[in-house]
Amino acid sequence: MLEAIPNRSGAIDLVRIIAVGAIVAGHVFTRDLTGDLLYTWHVAVFFVLSGYLWKPGRSFRAELTRRWRSLARPYLAGFVLLTIALLSMGFPDTLQRLLGGLYGGGVAGMPYITLWFISTLFFTALLLRLIERLPLALQWMLGIAGAVAGWIWGSALSDTPLGIGMAATSLIYLLVGDALRRVRDRARAPALTGILLIATGAALVASGLSDFIDIKQGDYGTPALSLIASAAISTGLILLAEGVVRPGRFSQVCTLLALPLLTIVLLHPVFLWTPWPAWPTFAAAMLIPLVIGLGALRTPLSPWLTGQARLRRPQADPAR
Repeated sequence: MLEAIPNRSGAIDLVRIIAVGAIVAGHVFTRDLTGDLLYTWHVAVFFVLSGYLWKPGRSFRAELTRRWRSLARPYLAGFVLLTIALLSMGFPDTLQRLLGGLYGGGVAGMPYITLWFISTLFFTALLLRLIERLPLALQWMLGIAGAVAGWIWGSALSDTPLGIGMAATSLIYLLVGDALRRVRDRARAPALTGILLIATGAALVASGLSDFIDIKQGDYGTPALSLIASAAISTGLILLAEGVVRPGRFSQVCTLLALPLLTIVLLHPVFLWTPWPAWPTFAAAMLIPLVIGLGALRTPLSPWLTGQARLRRPQADPAR
């Protein structure tokens, strides 16, 4: 299957794999164990990555089409699959859960607990595309204003339909990623810089100066300091990965495993219903959706289950 994968950065895909593993762990293990360790960065890094991989100059219509294919379609497919799982459980509050899932955002409970991330990323990308032509300083003013709004009205913004209100508070992370994109070529020692940034963010958390972040619940931690810690760890992970991952087989494997990561994000909440201990639950929640996603990659279901175009075998060269 490696010969059919798209040509993209294995380093970035490694960051994605680590972050999705952290998201699943944050749901499987207790918050006391994972709060400070993971919540500061494990979702924010995806918004930073979206800014880092930003393609300037794309039209709003093209952005909408792209995000529809990569995010909205899997959102709809995930909602259907999660609803089937919910109906099979026979909970007395099934209707309430279903209505919460339809509303989305911070209101959605089990098994729809990860859908907010997909819809919020969708709206945040569209928001940045809308303001892209504004002066950069004004973009940052809007991003900072959104961050301040999160510290003041975070809960109310998280409870908006489909989490659209969280686009304002998440914009700052796309701007951080975009800023990293702009200065990336100047980083001559990316691995060392990445380690220093991660250490800085970790020190802020470990010292208690920075409380952890839970975007879905509208909790953005300690004003300014939690944002700095989150941005430092997220950008540090990107630079560290780019500093150590080289083109080759390992990079290709990272890309292959990253292609169906959205399947894991969508489907792993179902495994939180199992009576298994934490570690077997974590393994099942990661591996079973991964296998489903990998299997879907070569089928017409791939755009719906993984957000990726269907993988096709390269055509043989007729001249050979």
